[in-house]
Amino acid sequence: MAERIALDEMIQYIYTKKDIKEMLSSLGISKGMVVLVQPDMQKLGYLAGGAQILIEALMEQVGYEGTLVIPTFTLYLADPANREISIARDQWQLLREYALPFDRKLSMPQEKNTFAQQFLLNEGVIRSYHPLYSFAAWGKYAKLICDKHPLHFGLNQDSPLGKVVDFNGYVLLLGTDYQECLMFRLARYHGEQLPIKIVSAPMEINKKRIWKDMLDLDHDQQDVKDIGEAMEDRYIVKTAMLNQGLCRFFSAREAQALATTYFHIHND
Repeated sequence: MAERIALDEMIQYIYTKKDIKEMLSSLGISKGMVVLVQPDMQKLGYLAGGAQILIEALMEQVGYEGTLVIPTFTLYLADPANREISIARDQWQLLREYALPFDRKLSMPQEKNTFAQQFLLNEGVIRSYHPLYSFAAWGKYAKLICDKHPLHFGLNQDSPLGKVVDFNGYVLLLGTDYQECLMFRLARYHGEQLPIKIVSAPMEINKKRIWKDMLDLDHDQQDVKDIGEAMEDRYIVKTAMLNQGLCRFFSAREAQALATTYFHIHND
């Protein structure tokens, strides 16, 4: 059971690996499962051992016969014209000249994604090759899931995200809102298409750095909380708490199917 302590005059609980595994068991996570994990470490409170203890608890829970899949996105590598950036426009060309190409080992995930950064340090972790939308995986199907990640439309059915569905996998949101659920992004590639855009990112090809143009969907910021509520109404989602973080566990295939239907109906 979590130990209660006072830190900075605030009551907090220290969660151990045993506590985390009990929570994962209560959600129904077991050996052999393929699980896409999206955590928000800031909402999970004080974990004895930090992100690494959470990673070890997940690995032990699914076993090596299972597979963990983690987004390790590097959207900061996108050309400055393709993203919101605080650098003056007259400095963009300088950034393009000196930007480092994507590297599976050296390109760190987004600055705030400490869980993904820690996950990449673990033995046996494999990372897909995509300069913006890479995924890391560990376990039985890690190589199959990360292999041949398409550069164009990097979150489509042929991406590691789509392969989680192909393997009848699950999604685990650890303190993360439905708005961040990547399965809803995957659903956008089915049915009515969003506008297509071109994005560029630095890559190394034949030992030369180039800026590679890639096709992608122009994802909007449509509120998707209704999809999450619909899943909960259908009892698709299992929930548990880890400190102040609400954890949700559900089938990737069911989430994709329901989101696809929702976007077809609300195609605005």
